[in-house]
Amino acid sequence: MANILATPRFWRKKAVVLKAGGTYGIDAVPTGAANWFEARNVSLTSFEAETVDRNLVENWMGNTGKLIVSKWSKLSFEIALAGSGVAGTAPKWAPMMLACGYAETIVAATSAAYNLVSSAFGFADAYLEIDGTLYKFIGCRGNVKIKITAKGIPVLMVELTSLYTAPSAAAIAGIVKTGWTYESAVNSVNTGKVTLNAVDLAFSTLEVDSGNQIARVDLPGPQLEVVQNDRKSTASLTVLAPALATFDPYALAVAGTVVNLTNTHGVGAGNQLQTDLKVRVMNVKEDQIDGMLAYQLTLEPTPVSGNDEIALTNK
Repeated sequence: MANILATPRFWRKKAVVLKAGGTYGIDAVPTGAANWFEARNVSLTSFEAETVDRNLVENWMGNTGKLIVSKWSKLSFEIALAGSGVAGTAPKWAPMMLACGYAETIVAATSAAYNLVSSAFGFADAYLEIDGTLYKFIGCRGNVKIKITAKGIPVLMVELTSLYTAPSAAAIAGIVKTGWTYESAVNSVNTGKVTLNAVDLAFSTLEVDSGNQIARVDLPGPQLEVVQNDRKSTASLTVLAPALATFDPYALAVAGTVVNLTNTHGVGAGNQLQTDLKVRVMNVKEDQIDGMLAYQLTLEPTPVSGNDEIALTNK
């Protein structure tokens, strides 16, 4: 008996392209030549429906059907936290940050900085091809997390929500990978200390969640859009525990003071990624790193002057 699928398609054969949007809801047409993304751990929900139950009264049990009232898609992936390689040049993952509640500031020959915004939110259009099937994600907005873990690869983790577009049989052609730099591992050579409240600390994990609150708007008018309507950022940090006279996280937590946190990963101009936070220490949990006493700190990024609680700078 012949197989049902003579030529099955394979999950491994994927490509992602993403481009900053122009007019919301109008496909900016990202291409493999200009907008390929070095994505990993890709997942998608190509069709996510919001429904309402018809709730018909019948003289038997069972479903009475639902109406689809709105249709959306989701795309998630990770990008290595690596710089552009040239100071003052935006990294290739920059358009993703613009779709996740950040704005870009370029200082020529010096830096590309990504700071939070509370209005004029950017968006992006993305395509994902899986072995000959093309999924389009138009009008993407979402959330991004930073994860820096010792003996691992530092990553940006993004989850995007978009308007729904029916998949089609098509390919992303002419992929060009130029501009994506090779990431460096998190270790004592490539990664600097964490400085928290002016105290230098050795650490094993730093995680930052932008905490963007995403709403899916589908109103008569029309008003059809993925919107960011708030931000509730969170962060955590696990550090080796020095003497209390040097670093007292309990006193910081009790005081509730907003303090600065900074870390730089990467070596050399254009390859350094500096993470800056303004945080409150909310909880302290004793932990261990390779048998050594450690603190697992729960942090709350808190704006001081507005939109300044998280910043990521490639320099």
